[in-house]
Amino acid sequence: MNITESSAAGVLPALAQQLHRFFHHLDERRYAPMLELFTDDCRWLRQGQWLDGKAAVRDALDARSAAFDTRHVMSNAFVSALSPDAATAVLQASMTAYRYPAGQGDDAVPTIAGPFRFNLVTTTFRLVAGQGWRIAEQRMVAAFAFAQ
Repeated sequence: MNITESSAAGVLPALAQQLHRFFHHLDERRYAPMLELFTDDCRWLRQGQWLDGKAAVRDALDARSAAFDTRHVMSNAFVSALSPDAATAVLQASMTAYRYPAGQGDDAVPTIAGPFRFNLVTTTFRLVAGQGWRIAEQRMVAAFAFAQ
């Protein structure tokens, strides 16, 4: 997949928007709209385990601990590959995760020691007719963890 600066600039806003939307839904535990952002044949490397298809993703999400909430902060996103027909694109990004005990109340501001983990996120998007960009594959790989 060759890429030029102009072709990357043309798709970067839409891809970054989808990635931010994905993590926002994850943080808010809104799994139904999050799953809509995936293709039906999606693959997700999450916490060292490959999840194949939306059913496997949903099962993993339903198994998330309710004892903690997590917030994901995305940065440094760039388009690293784009197919000649502009129907497939790869977005590279950095993600810092912050984890804290759940149930502190809507008005409480959690106090935490610092970030939980720093991941490198590689997301392959596929342009789906009538739906826009969807996540075909995502790899979240820890670059380092923070001392707690």
